[in-house]
Amino acid sequence: MAVLYPGNIPSNVGKDAKYSVVSGADGYEIRLTYRVSNRERALLTTDAHPELVEMVNAVKNEVNLVPGGAFYINEYLDVLVPCTDRECYFAGNYRHTLEFDFDGQKVSPKAPDGLQPGDEWPGPRVGIRFKIKAGARDIAYLRKAGGRETEVCLSEVHGPKVAAELARRLAIHKGESGGRIYLNEAFEFFGPPSTPGDPFVYMGSLGDDLWFPPPAVNRS
Repeated sequence: MAVLYPGNIPSNVGKDAKYSVVSGADGYEIRLTYRVSNRERALLTTDAHPELVEMVNAVKNEVNLVPGGAFYINEYLDVLVPCTDRECYFAGNYRHTLEFDFDGQKVSPKAPDGLQPGDEWPGPRVGIRFKIKAGARDIAYLRKAGGRETEVCLSEVHGPKVAAELARRLAIHKGESGGRIYLNEAFEFFGPPSTPGDPFVYMGSLGDDLWFPPPAVNRS
């Protein structure tokens, strides 16, 4: 039976902000809409992850009654599957890195070698949304359940000092006014810049900084 995910539920709607299971020439494969520039996107696919395809399709078949569709992988490597009932389900834990080929270059959630915080984030733009609170004193997300939204703050888990230190580090490239940021399955932070219209910016890795605890789901 499909299990509702009790943690931070992804709310990205952009086509380049999610992975998808799609039907390919030789069966189902995973697709990434890769943003090359503001005017160009490329559809990249891989058939190297049949186990992940099965995990996603198991939920899609049970809830949507048809296979295929969008999914996410969060920082705990949990596979999150949004469905037509507007709920998000836990499909399992997946520990293999998704990699795609783009004109002979590898595209993955890992930051390319040499990329520094403040550089343009080349993508993918698949990630889970968080918010640096105004003044760069805390990081938060909205937990949704039963039509209710509850703000969950990092300071509530690890204290205001720890939360502010990470928030300020990320805000160097975001701005003191805060705003949305994303964290992907490779523990890389990225997001919109402080100046609207500029490219997405890389904000660095989570590294050894303390973070929100993983939700209580069965990962065995």
